[in-house]
Amino acid sequence: MLSEKNNILIDREANILLKIVECYIEDYKPVSSEFVKNFHKLIISTATIRKIMASLEEKGYLTHFHTSGGRIPTDNGYRYYVNTIRYPKKIDKRITNALKDELRTVNNNVDNLLRATTAMLSNISKMFSVVTISDYQSCILTDIELVPIQGNRVMLVLAMDTGLVKSIVLSLKINIDEKLIKKTAEIFKEKLVGCSLREIQSTIIGRLNDTEMYEYELVQILVNDSDKYFSINNNKKIYTSSINVLLNYPEFQNISQFQKILPALDKSYLSDYFNQYFSHELDQILIGEENADKILSECSIISSPFDQGTVKGRIGVIGPKRIPYIQIQNILNNFTEIINSAS
Repeated sequence: MLSEKNNILIDREANILLKIVECYIEDYKPVSSEFVKNFHKLIISTATIRKIMASLEEKGYLTHFHTSGGRIPTDNGYRYYVNTIRYPKKIDKRITNALKDELRTVNNNVDNLLRATTAMLSNISKMFSVVTISDYQSCILTDIELVPIQGNRVMLVLAMDTGLVKSIVLSLKINIDEKLIKKTAEIFKEKLVGCSLREIQSTIIGRLNDTEMYEYELVQILVNDSDKYFSINNNKKIYTSSINVLLNYPEFQNISQFQKILPALDKSYLSDYFNQYFSHELDQILIGEENADKILSECSIISSPFDQGTVKGRIGVIGPKRIPYIQIQNILNNFTEIINSAS
């Protein structure tokens, strides 16, 4: 952790630090004083730049692999860069129009919309992409089926207005006649279709307790565990792209390094992680060791919230620490605008 004194940079130091970070993001090579001078056409000498770089290293913003080599940003260096640069909200109409055209065929189905969005975001950003849902309980039940299976098992199938379908198998203590299962399904349709999952969880007893089927085992199972059966599990609240895109980055071409982060790209892990550490309705960036889990200590995450109306959540990308932060944030701005306007 940097002290308050060390956090203070004079203008020249700040200027050189920002330029080094941008050079390293671009080339993934330790940055020399000569490269900084030539690349940015600076009028100060390389000796002066080296002195500034040494000061930045002493303050914890830069480090090096070899004494005589160039410098690379530390996590604190990236954080200073992210906190200092301006993020112009640049909406590229060419991108948004192209995306809207591609998503138009699925935007009446939120499940398909978010699945397609994740793949397209990864393709454009060249990063591993994630979309998480923070509120699926407001979606509306459009259909419910009870399908008898061999023996004493029944499959519950729920269809939501988002296009999402949930199915789960119930094991009963006794066999139930198929006609009775069909009649139970008809009552559920009558009493529950058109309600949100949240409404069903809180009112299911009142909706069903005056029906002739209320005391039957199948009904009691669903009533007593309504929070379990009329909800969306974590794996249905997250969409992810292919992980192979990360193999294009030198940081992850070392197979052991790539294998290290694989557990953090698992859907169950990411769903819990995003829900826990990205809880505010703000754009958020976690860099390197700012991530709560050491598995992600060599990664950065950039994310933005969205509210599509039917569902709300967060869209983001995961990549190496040298993510092109301005470019990626602008890409996310384009995507969240499209999702928010989808209906």
